[in-house]
Amino acid sequence: MLNTERIVKQALVSTLHFSDIASINNHHRLREDLQLDSMSSLMFLMKLEESIEGFFVDPETLDMKDLETVSSVMHYV
Repeated sequence: MLNTERIVKQALVSTLHFSDIASINNHHRLREDLQLDSMSSLMFLMKLEESIEGFFVDPETLDMKDLETVSSVMHYV
């Protein structure tokens, strides 16, 4: 597992209170499959910023397609 993949999945596990990252796959849709709503999305993005040195979410470049699947988040990061 790539480091970025592990960080993204760990942030999701922490945000959604899942038991482990094995329950999340790269094709899961954040809203439909993982039930990420607007508040949990914000918490998730903040966890990513805390976990990745030098990374910050730029609202100017963030598009809804970047938050469709676990894989699309990894690509954005």
